[in-house]
Amino acid sequence: MRLLSFYRAIFCVTGSNIDSFYYLKKICYNHGKSSYAMGVKGGEKMNHKSERHSIPVISAATMQTIGFSVLPLIPERIEEVPSSYDLHRHDCFELFWIKEGRGEVQIDFQSYSFSPNTLCLISPGQVHGLIDFEASEAFSGWLLIFSKELFAEQFLEWAEWAQTSLLDFMEENPFRSIAGDQATVFNMLFHLLEREQETGRKDQLVAVSNYIRVLLVEMGRIHNAWQQRHREKAGYRLTKQYVAAVESHYRTVHSVAEYAAMLHVTPNHLNESIKKTLGKSAGGVLRDRHILEAKRLLRYSSAQVAEIASYLGFHDASYFGRFFKKNTGLTPTAFRRGCVKSQND
Repeated sequence: MRLLSFYRAIFCVTGSNIDSFYYLKKICYNHGKSSYAMGVKGGEKMNHKSERHSIPVISAATMQTIGFSVLPLIPERIEEVPSSYDLHRHDCFELFWIKEGRGEVQIDFQSYSFSPNTLCLISPGQVHGLIDFEASEAFSGWLLIFSKELFAEQFLEWAEWAQTSLLDFMEENPFRSIAGDQATVFNMLFHLLEREQETGRKDQLVAVSNYIRVLLVEMGRIHNAWQQRHREKAGYRLTKQYVAAVESHYRTVHSVAEYAAMLHVTPNHLNESIKKTLGKSAGGVLRDRHILEAKRLLRYSSAQVAEIASYLGFHDASYFGRFFKKNTGLTPTAFRRGCVKSQND
């Protein structure tokens, strides 16, 4: 087994793509010092020291002017590219198509296995970066990067999903095995997208838009199949609205009753719907989102615990510490120490 970063695998291609790696590295560094640091938007910042060590954010602005970039995954040439910024997050979508190969990927503190003909969607904001693949097997595929705006524009029915993770609605697993004719379609579409990017022929944007449209339609069919299997669960639509609302407001709204008011339902009805759909309470969904972001910031930034508490909307740092320990079994400081020890081992 061999440990690689996504970017090291992605950019082991032609010289021009290696140049792109260094450009992304520069963008990543610049964003680490910007108002996007630690996911802070609208110019809201933590202290200067914390910003320098925040989770790197790769922006959709690094893509081609046509709004997308497709890159082959060729790990055989991995040694040509130095390791840098293994763990990061994006303000855009990443769609991985693993044509050949097996291994594991780390996304937001979870490890996921993949095998040949696997599709993986990583949503904006998800921290990811490590890939452990079996070097004894062939490994190939593509990565398509596209903006939230392009996602919404090309597939209007999914526009409301563009600001939130799709994990909860893909059986809590971003990896989907694709079989038969559908796998053939994905192979063909990625080949065509790569060709359009390389040739830059007339009407490139028209061709690219249509290829991505078909790609998203195929993704929609996968998603709709999941919906069909779960449509008997009461409150599916309400659950989707609640998860989106939590993603947008978890830093400022900490009460299930307030979310219920936003969605024009009673707290009891909201809670029962969430339990039937996700198997956990509405409060549990909200707590999980707070804990996930707290873990991200404790693991990937140098911000003080009090700063993190304030950023997440906890005005009392000691209460935040008790909240974190109750839900993880560790104090924030102990969790951070464990992450550092694990990294150094």
